Amino acid sequence: MSQFFLFSGPNQFALREEKMRWIANFREKHGEENLLRFDAKKTTIRSILDEIAVAPFIAENRLVIVDGAIKCSKDEAKSIIAQIHPQVVLLFIVFIDPSKKSKFPAGMKEIEKISQHKIFGLVNRNQLLMWMDSVCKEFDSSITPEAKNLLIEISGDDQDMLTQELNKLSLYSCNKPITSQHVLDLAVTAGEREVWHLLDLLGSGKVEEGIMFAESLIARGDDPAGMWGIFVWSITRLTLIWTAVQDGIVHPAAVCREAGVPFPTARALLPCARSLSQESLTRIVDLVARMDKDLKTGSFRGTADNSDEQKAVIDRCLMAFSDN
Repeated sequence: MSQFFLFSGPNQFALREEKMRWIANFREKHGEENLLRFDAKKTTIRSILDEIAVAPFIAENRLVIVDGAIKCSKDEAKSIIAQIHPQVVLLFIVFIDPSKKSKFPAGMKEIEKISQHKIFGLVNRNQLLMWMDSVCKEFDSSITPEAKNLLIEISGDDQDMLTQELNKLSLYSCNKPITSQHVLDLAVTAGEREVWHLLDLLGSGKVEEGIMFAESLIARGDDPAGMWGIFVWSITRLTLIWTAVQDGIVHPAAVCREAGVPFPTARALLPCARSLSQESLTRIVDLVARMDKDLKTGSFRGTADNSDEQKAVIDRCLMAFSDN
């Protein structure tokens, strides 16, 4: 059995879940006193070498977990093999940021060579839907296909947030199948992600559906001022992403590096950016800029007590996509 394990990838949720599974299983078999965890940013390879050389205390094994990529020389990495105790297991957990060209340091590449390496990639839509079914099963519940898709639209695809929402919805549905109505009643919106979905509808030419979606968010209690702020922010990012697309850069990770926007934003807004001509984008940006100026200077009134003009501004800007 290997003593060296490396878990890496861009899926933080899956990495954390697997790490916690290892910790729980180890504690049950060998006890807390034989479990040691390091933060790679706050420790040195020397400290790790000292600990992996120690035999377990009244148990068969000792588990040493290192969160992050440790910085060390190739020779120091190779010395791990020579110094590790036969009953010690060493596990590295390394998150790979998809928005950056992350590479293992030279020492970690040596550790990778001797480790059982498992990569935790981002899940696709079908995998996410299947995962949601398994989470509901853990909560002694189930969810309809329509409700799953609606929940993703409203709350996004972050697995941590979806877990919380599915737990809450399972309780709310009294362990009956979760329906779209349950989701509409209770699901928490994800702010920026809603505007991403809105722009996706607009970029696909579904302007009326986009306006109805925006109105449904406001009807559910979303603040028009907050929605407008996120919409304006997204339009500025859309412009940066559109520029990158015009330069022939179309992969989300490459776009986020070129445009200087977060990876989720690049991935979400790319379809809309690809669909817009320069003339359409210029017209939309000009209108949004003028409307934003008028709201801030008082030409239009948008207050907590009277948001009608702000709603009208949002509708007008959404309609600008109809001429795309």
